Amino acid sequence: MPKDVRLALMEPSLTERDYDCLVVVRSLTAEGWVARVKDVAARLRVKPPTALGFLDRLVRFSAVEKGSVGYRLTPKGTRLLDELTRSHRLFETLLFRNGMSLDEAHMISSSIDKHIDDKAAALLCARLDHPKKCPHDNPIPAGDQYD
Repeated sequence: MPKDVRLALMEPSLTERDYDCLVVVRSLTAEGWVARVKDVAARLRVKPPTALGFLDRLVRFSAVEKGSVGYRLTPKGTRLLDELTRSHRLFETLLFRNGMSLDEAHMISSSIDKHIDDKAAALLCARLDHPKKCPHDNPIPAGDQYD
């Protein structure tokens, strides 16, 4: 298969703002609300057309689906957020166990968690002896692929 055809078949990766939008959709729907464009925009501190652009991109990525009055996560979107949560909490645990304050570990982990792939998270998890909870005492989601 030619290289450009293989590249066209590859799934695009999510940006940091895409992940931020996913987190907002999960938060709104967990609170029992529908994730409406205006609510997503308010939480992201962007204008509604910008929020709509993020949501449309996530629909094309199959991470959210549009209903009659708003948006909700798909199983794929839930999986992506679980992977992000896992990476964040594992990296935060690493930093905290190595002497960093909890606030600093959280802040730094928040800036890097979107860049830790499943393989790296599995290696990190193994090196940390498979912790079940992060320093905030929140559960660390299990990994599927490499653990």
